[in-house]
Amino acid sequence: MDIRRKALLAASNNADWYCAVFRSLGLAYEIEDGVWTSRDMAPPYHSNGLILSPAGEARHRAIVRGLAAAIPRPFAVKDGFATHDFSGDGFRLLFEAHWIWRDAGLPLEADRTDAAWHRIRTPGDLEAWETALRVSGSPADSRVFLPSLLESSSMAFFAAHDKSLICSAVEATARFAPHLPIVGYDRGEALSEMHRIGFRSLQPLRVWLKTDT
Repeated sequence: MDIRRKALLAASNNADWYCAVFRSLGLAYEIEDGVWTSRDMAPPYHSNGLILSPAGEARHRAIVRGLAAAIPRPFAVKDGFATHDFSGDGFRLLFEAHWIWRDAGLPLEADRTDAAWHRIRTPGDLEAWETALRVSGSPADSRVFLPSLLESSSMAFFAAHDKSLICSAVEATARFAPHLPIVGYDRGEALSEMHRIGFRSLQPLRVWLKTDT
């Protein structure tokens, strides 16, 4: 599978996550011409627009401009293939990152940490997980991850009482779905760390923040 196809799958996976979170919060969304959008107030960590394909630039720009006209507040748009420059439309570049991909079944290096990760299965544990996230600096002042997300067999939350982090987190994720690759996005030093444990960079993405309202 080529890099472009993998990046399309990573972007689609990101949209699936957005659909699940927004649906659990009772927020409306739609997908039109390769662009995921919501006019409702996006929860922390989420954008109001996701561009899911490199094709159709003119239509994508028109949809984003329509979103900007409809939302009278700052909001973010994730351009999943870094094909647009929205600086002339009242946006500023928030950051650039890369989609990343780790093949299914790829063994981990021997220097993994001793953190014991477990899957969150109860609403109480999920609330405790989000409380810990908030204590660690989360900007959310209300719940973002609601118990209905635990009902899906296609997603999982994991927790560990340890700061030693990423290698064992990847191992826990691989155990959850050993037949599937692991995808996401990262940047900077964190991206270099992901490369060290077997992820490969795909195509770049950009997140734009609308500030001119």
